[in-house]
Amino acid sequence: MLQKLRKRMRGEKGFTLIELLVVIIIIAILAAIAIPTFLGQRQKAQDAAAKSLVRNAMTAIEAYYVDAQTFTAGAAMTAAVHAIEPSITFTAAAADVATSAPTVAPGGELTKNNEVAYFGNDTTYSVATEAASGHYFGVHVDKAAAGNVFVKDLDGSGAGAATLNW
Repeated sequence: MLQKLRKRMRGEKGFTLIELLVVIIIIAILAAIAIPTFLGQRQKAQDAAAKSLVRNAMTAIEAYYVDAQTFTAGAAMTAAVHAIEPSITFTAAAADVATSAPTVAPGGELTKNNEVAYFGNDTTYSVATEAASGHYFGVHVDKAAAGNVFVKDLDGSGAGAATLNW
């Protein structure tokens, strides 16, 4: 029995250094491909969360409009929309109605705190938030004119690209 064990041990040499290096290089190449793909999916998920937050805020503001017949921002509106949708923190902000770009203070990651910035007057309102990815998403609604203008700001400059859809 001992003889068989010694004979078997002499026959097994193990892996060479080159073989180990080739395996490590293959694993590194696969990791280099997989990590950026994973990070891209993470950013897409963060952006989707911001879009969803803006849409939920729009629903709450539209529900407020049914009773009040105005979008004018103020303490009463903030309290009313917070009562309609308590999971969202509404923060009154300025908006450039002429360019349909809601103004959001940079550096916040508002989506993490379920926070949106909004502005409104009698017939229009704007809602925006900042995703954890650093992108800004918002919407400008004008009841006097037809259609909503969705705003997507990829570089965080505040000058969003207005489109009909995100």
